[in-house]
Amino acid sequence: MDPASPTVTVATIPLRDRAAGPLTRQRYRRLAAVYAGAAVLGWMLWTAAPSAWRAFGLGLLMPGAGFAAGFTSLSGIAASAAAWLLTIALFGLGFFAWFGSGNVVAPVAVWLLSALAAAIAVPDVPWTGAPWLVMAILGLAGGLAVRAARRTTAQAMRHRARRNVALRERALQLRPAGRFEPAPLNRDALPLLRHVLDRALQPVDRYDGINWVDQFQFGALRYALCGMGYALAGVHYGATPAFTGYLSEAQRRLHLKMLDHRNWKYWVWENAWGNLALDPNPIHHRDNVMYHGWYMAMLAEYISNTGDTRYQDEPLVLRHPSGREWRYRFSEICEVLHRSHRKSAFTLFPCEPNWIYPMCNNFSAIALKVHDRLYGTRWFADIESDYRRRFDDEFCTLDGRVLAIRSTHTGLTLPMLTSAMADSVTAHFQHGTFPDIARRSWEIARMDYIRVLDGRIEIEARGWDRLDTGSYRPSMITTYTQIGAAAAEMGDLEVAALLRERVREEFDWRPENDGAVSLDGVSTQAHATTLYHWTARPNQRRSMHADGIPDAERAGPVLAEAPYPDVLVCYARNDGSALALELAPGCSAAVGRTATLGLDQLRPGQRYRIGDAQVCVADAGGRARFDLRIEAAPQRLLVAPAP
Repeated sequence: MDPASPTVTVATIPLRDRAAGPLTRQRYRRLAAVYAGAAVLGWMLWTAAPSAWRAFGLGLLMPGAGFAAGFTSLSGIAASAAAWLLTIALFGLGFFAWFGSGNVVAPVAVWLLSALAAAIAVPDVPWTGAPWLVMAILGLAGGLAVRAARRTTAQAMRHRARRNVALRERALQLRPAGRFEPAPLNRDALPLLRHVLDRALQPVDRYDGINWVDQFQFGALRYALCGMGYALAGVHYGATPAFTGYLSEAQRRLHLKMLDHRNWKYWVWENAWGNLALDPNPIHHRDNVMYHGWYMAMLAEYISNTGDTRYQDEPLVLRHPSGREWRYRFSEICEVLHRSHRKSAFTLFPCEPNWIYPMCNNFSAIALKVHDRLYGTRWFADIESDYRRRFDDEFCTLDGRVLAIRSTHTGLTLPMLTSAMADSVTAHFQHGTFPDIARRSWEIARMDYIRVLDGRIEIEARGWDRLDTGSYRPSMITTYTQIGAAAAEMGDLEVAALLRERVREEFDWRPENDGAVSLDGVSTQAHATTLYHWTARPNQRRSMHADGIPDAERAGPVLAEAPYPDVLVCYARNDGSALALELAPGCSAAVGRTATLGLDQLRPGQRYRIGDAQVCVADAGGRARFDLRIEAAPQRLLVAPAP
């Protein structure tokens, strides 16, 4: 569908001389200043205050350190050491709550309350060696951290030099993949399509068969719904751009499910403990890209594929159980996203308060890029250069890997979340907005973490690579399918095919609902990623986001009605006047039945030949219907104007 072959370029890794970018270093300095102030205050309290306050002051140096003042006897050492270790454990849980839900209060509260508890529990005469023990621990930890950082930086610079040479060579080898053209769905994908459609097409207030674990992280319901939406949009663009019917209806029901309070009720809590604010409205002007960024990308893909104007004509309504309502049109929410990017010092803005995920910001960028193309705005264009600069400076390692997360308050990140899966999913969904950066991410993952030898594929997995992110169960399903989809998008069809084989071999495929399939123990979210792994093709998402369906084709004849699940539409594309179709039975019970199908956007009064045997006449509204006997094998039909 591209008017011309897409340019294939590869960004090299920037030659930054420090591990952290300028904004991150600024946050480090601020964090160091705050800690230094607390440490000085703590030392002053230790040296000049009454005994209880001395223990409190010591507790400001590190979580639980105040209990060291109780090391005055064997029993005191045992009790105080236990209290110190318990504090460290609770602080770890507080940090996890901060990371997982933006609860900035939790780790601070544990730290300060442990200092207060030590002040209450220590004896009147504290152990005089306590501050020296604490300082020794801090010195040792700091020394080890500095040593590890230097070693990591040196290693990263070596990797950067090697990778940049390889990236430049790769850039010379790559050639345009050619114009993207829709193609029929493979028969293997149809049972997976049924699985997703069965869940998406149920009534809007029903969630049968859709699993979600929590409200705050990737096991949340919103990610399962958005994942299904992205998968169906990919099917629409890649195989059936001239079909609306149940495929469009399924996506619209997912859109409406996103308005359900169950999808955004978490925000009142995250806003309270992360921003110290009580506004429950999830369309937030500085945070929460994990809701409206993901949501608007889903709408953007749908609107681009269909031309449907309902989300511009009528507002989306968020109804709170208290009776409060918030109404937004698609463009109004995209404007909020644009303002949020502009307000953020990092340009990318947070999911949970304080935590920025580049992966989530990809979806906001998609929404703005598509909005610019559809409605003539310049919202993505306005932030594009700053986004690129901040992404490279603040969210990439020295050796070119994508950091999964960064704290806006402290600059801290979680290195264990940098992984082959994270690199790949970033590349997949960044391909339409920053194709050269996406290509860099993919090529680095491919050269160093994905290996093919003698027809077998091996992935260097770490951290969350080994989790089904929709359920948190140990599983490689998310990694196989996200890497596989990225490989197909980037044109590495060998890796995509080998990972499909892995999924076939390592997971139990169980028939359900006469024609659908379910992977045993696999989350709804992972079923969605499996579908877009099975249906992804080179440059599919890049073309969807950057080019969309040509106006002539979007205005041409469409198949607007097909009975589900009896008929699965494997291919539907028009050239502006004639419509080519490939139809398959969606269930064994449908074979031998006669189905009635509906056409739309025909020329009023025009006769159309349907295959070799039927003729219909378009009514005044450009609609017509015809009957089709469902065969066991896929059927190809051409609907074309007849003399």
